[in-house]
Amino acid sequence: MRVSCLQENLAKGLAIVGRAVSSRSTMPVLANILLEASDNQLRLAATNLEIGITCWIGARVEDPGSITVPARLLTEFVNSLPPERIDMELTVRTQTLKAVSYTHLTLPTKRIV
Repeated sequence: MRVSCLQENLAKGLAIVGRAVSSRSTMPVLANILLEASDNQLRLAATNLEIGITCWIGARVEDPGSITVPARLLTEFVNSLPPERIDMELTVRTQTLKAVSYTHLTLPTKRIV
C-alpha cells in the first residue's frame, strides 16, 4: 500500500473514527484503526463492537491495500506533524507502515486476514 494525503484531512478523519476506538478490551485489534487505500480514497474505520465509525478522505493512492494500526499512536503522531502532505507506505513482508513528512516513524501493525 502506498498512499499520500494531507495532514489536516488525516487528522480530522482520525478524530472522527477515534471516537469508536475501544480503550479497554480483551481484543487488542479494537484499539486499532483500519486504513484501507483504494480508488483515490483512504478509508478510516474503527469499532468497539457496539458502534462502528467509517470516514473517507481524499488521497493519492499509488498501490491499494489495507492495514490496522494502533489508534492512539497514529493519532498522536499525525497531530504532531506540520500541515502538509503525508506519504505512507506499507511493507507487506515486514508488516511495517512508514509515514513520512518532516519526521519519520515506523508503526507496528496487525495483519488483516
